[in-house]
Amino acid sequence: MLLAFLFSLLSVFFLQNRMKRITYILRLVITALLLLYVLQKVGLFDAAKRAELLAMVRSVSIPILLLSFFVSLLLNISSAFKWYLLLLSRGVTVSFFRAWALYMIGIFFSLLLPTSMGGDLIRIHELGRFTGKRAEAAASVFVERFSGMVILFFLTLIAVVMQRELLSVAWMTISLLVAVSASLALIWIIVDERPYSFIKTFLNRRAAFLDGIIGKIDKVHCAVLEYRDDRQALFVALLNTFVFYFLAVVNVYVTALAFSHEIQFTELLVAVPLIMFIMNLPISIGGIGLMEFAFIFIFEISGYSSALALSTALLMRLKSFLDAGMGGVLYPLLSRKISSLLEESVEKKGDEQ
Repeated sequence: MLLAFLFSLLSVFFLQNRMKRITYILRLVITALLLLYVLQKVGLFDAAKRAELLAMVRSVSIPILLLSFFVSLLLNISSAFKWYLLLLSRGVTVSFFRAWALYMIGIFFSLLLPTSMGGDLIRIHELGRFTGKRAEAAASVFVERFSGMVILFFLTLIAVVMQRELLSVAWMTISLLVAVSASLALIWIIVDERPYSFIKTFLNRRAAFLDGIIGKIDKVHCAVLEYRDDRQALFVALLNTFVFYFLAVVNVYVTALAFSHEIQFTELLVAVPLIMFIMNLPISIGGIGLMEFAFIFIFEISGYSSALALSTALLMRLKSFLDAGMGGVLYPLLSRKISSLLEESVEKKGDEQ
């Protein structure tokens, strides 16, 4: 974690754009503050608290630890299955294995690239290259992601109401209001075509050089609108999203259970949406320190120790690295196979002509 932060610090010197550099430095400062908060809360500067943390890590239950890795696998399968069903609803022919493999590859690139959207762009590119349906691929990823975020914000709102002391935390309340407002604005654009047409007309008049990009966005927008009219596909997507978040709670529960039996599943039904919401805030570099901060902040409100929170967060981070590693292994294998299939397709067309 600290090595990743130092690498991010060095990256500042390679940024040319002034605004990007300022934004990056600001996020670096926030990342450093998050790390200091984590270190101070778990007492790594205090010998007694440091010993408590090490004792908790050493007491990990191996059977439950292995079970937690299995639950993480189920979680990724659940997400990939949701995406797979969205693709099938639009007639994009792809096997479930390929959808799952591309999903894992997306996790790899989300960890590797500076933005979490990098993994989604790779998914869109590779699926579009394989099927020839780039607009449908982009629309499926957007609907899969957006439906997940909308449900997360909904669950977070419920959790904040149940944990009323969070209403007095200004940054939490403001972040949630901004997220909900942005979601409602996007839903309005999807449901009602007038705001999208207005934005498109405005850009065409003021920035004619964007015509090519707007044309591509148009294709994706039309593909997204097809989901709007397919209520069955949307219902299945939302149902799978609730299954995913239930499994996310199970994932955190089993992970924490590996270190302590004091953890309560019912309390995590409220805590996990809050943790996941905080983890999605774009305020730190590569999420460094943010996951650990989220676990410690919410676990303390729920009455659990910082040592348990950090132990759980670090194991969750380890599992995310393993998921990314699996995606990294699958990428060259799948990419090579896609290239060979495309070459065969070109050769067949040449023979037919």
